[in-house]
Amino acid sequence: MTPDTQVLIAFILLLGLFGWVGTRRGNFSELIFLAVTLISWVLLQERGAFVVRLTNLGGKFLALLQSGKLGSEDPAEAIQVVQAAPDVVTDATRDGFLFLIWALIVIVAFIVTSDPRITKKGKSKPLGFLLGAVNGIVLIALLLPRLSSWLTTTTGEAATAGSLNAIVAFVRGLWDLFYQTLQNILQRVGPISPSGWLLIITVILVLIAWPMRGAASKKK
Repeated sequence: MTPDTQVLIAFILLLGLFGWVGTRRGNFSELIFLAVTLISWVLLQERGAFVVRLTNLGGKFLALLQSGKLGSEDPAEAIQVVQAAPDVVTDATRDGFLFLIWALIVIVAFIVTSDPRITKKGKSKPLGFLLGAVNGIVLIALLLPRLSSWLTTTTGEAATAGSLNAIVAFVRGLWDLFYQTLQNILQRVGPISPSGWLLIITVILVLIAWPMRGAASKKK
């Protein structure tokens, strides 16, 4: 079997998985998710500079609030604080920041459109399968360039060394990637207060519980 044939089979399996998810979620949910995914990607690519400027402006305003100079009688002090505050998003981190914003939009859109109380499922399973496969093509096309180099270096050599080595290498590499990313974020953010950790944990629990509520309401 040639490498091209293996790639085609893997691609068909992925599209089949996305299509099956589409039949479970419904064609209306898949259509809305597709529209949000594409529109948000195009807008962030075309108007990303505005989002970056708005974020940096918010960061400078937050620095001004923390300095206590917002209500100062001397406006020069407030201007000095704003000018000295570093940009939250720099030219080096711009692409990564915009990709993070898009990824959060996609995650929230998927969770919201999975709730039958918000979006109708739709009765056409073939259309749901088709739209699910289209969503798969879009996500693969947008995510694969960022995954391909990492997957090659992480699992490329292990795939030929044993039957399960590729899976072990993938899990280990994914854990190392998560740990390093979390460590970098904590270093940039600095010490997090107990109230900050409480907010983070609350958001995570809400994201986990949201789709479970929809499943519980179906059983009733």
